[in-house]
Amino acid sequence: MNKKKLTWISLVLALILALSMTIMGCEPKQPDPSDSSQPAASDKTEPVPPESKATEPAEPKERVFTDSVGRKVTLPTKLTKIAPSGPLAQIVLYTAAPDLLCGVASKFSDTQLKLIDKKYGDLPAFGQFYGKSGDFNLEAVLAAGTEVIIDIGEAKKTIKEDMDGMQEQINTPAIFIEATFGGMPKTYRDLGELLGDNTRTEVLAKYCEETLALCDKAMAEIPQEERIKIYWALGDLGLNTNAVGSFHSEIFEYVPIINVADVEASSKGGGSEVSMEQILQWNPDGILVESAALAEEIKKDPAWGALEAVKNNRIAVVPSVPYGFLGSPPSVNRYLGARMLIAAFYPDFYGDSPENVVKEFFKLFYSIEVDDAQLAEILAGTFE
Repeated sequence: MNKKKLTWISLVLALILALSMTIMGCEPKQPDPSDSSQPAASDKTEPVPPESKATEPAEPKERVFTDSVGRKVTLPTKLTKIAPSGPLAQIVLYTAAPDLLCGVASKFSDTQLKLIDKKYGDLPAFGQFYGKSGDFNLEAVLAAGTEVIIDIGEAKKTIKEDMDGMQEQINTPAIFIEATFGGMPKTYRDLGELLGDNTRTEVLAKYCEETLALCDKAMAEIPQEERIKIYWALGDLGLNTNAVGSFHSEIFEYVPIINVADVEASSKGGGSEVSMEQILQWNPDGILVESAALAEEIKKDPAWGALEAVKNNRIAVVPSVPYGFLGSPPSVNRYLGARMLIAAFYPDFYGDSPENVVKEFFKLFYSIEVDDAQLAEILAGTFE
């Protein structure tokens, strides 16, 4: 091969080598794993942002409640401070939701506070809207941060105007819930709806239903001629009574016991006035009295001594602690009274002792547990 040809081949080879090196220089440089100056490659997958959840609608701050006379009243959705309009409302609210009470109609007595939690003795007293005193203190109600005033009991003729007027006067909701003896299950269920929680009120409503069923059974099975006739002695001398047809004697429409005082009924708490002559004419089988002191007075009085009930020592004290068993006020406490009357006068029918009746009711409604000594004093009317 001649020299010229070799030179040409050398040039071609040199050109190819130059092109190869150029191409290799254009390729991306792979990182050297041993080179610590190179940033480490992450083997983690970047997190995917979570899908945004739909915002739940906020609970409304207010709601509308329809009371027992059809009034539609706007209330806070969650109630924390309620006020009773009087003694009857106080006892029902105490049994249903004691820790929501921001005040009471009247202060708990020292005797009551021996049985119930003493913290309730610190609640302010508002007075009562109805009744002879009519001393309901609206300023105190406002000062306590009251969210709703609750009136419970018998519907007055002016109830709508009264509740509307009070509500407008202090710009605080006022509710009326009817409470009769036969209607107490509904009263508690209405309260459960009002309070926004029926856990406790439903238990109390069922107890009331069971009591009414017991009363119906007793009324159906104990004939009229076998029923006990009683006189309910009130006042210092025993010459006042809750007559047939009065709201305070309503309990006797549900138990097989005859109230002999068939006279003009009084709507006042003191009852109707009667004479000794009328009582002698009625000649009851038994006498109910409100205190041990009155029982002793009747036993010593020659006029009363002419009665067969006194001769046979058939005088029964109606216990009054923490509330009267038959009234004072005429509220759910009467359910205890109904069971007590049936258990005391018809023990074979009831099948349980008066003592057990009281213990059960006290625990369920008042959250009170009494020992045997306390119970004996309560039933004798001597607990102080």
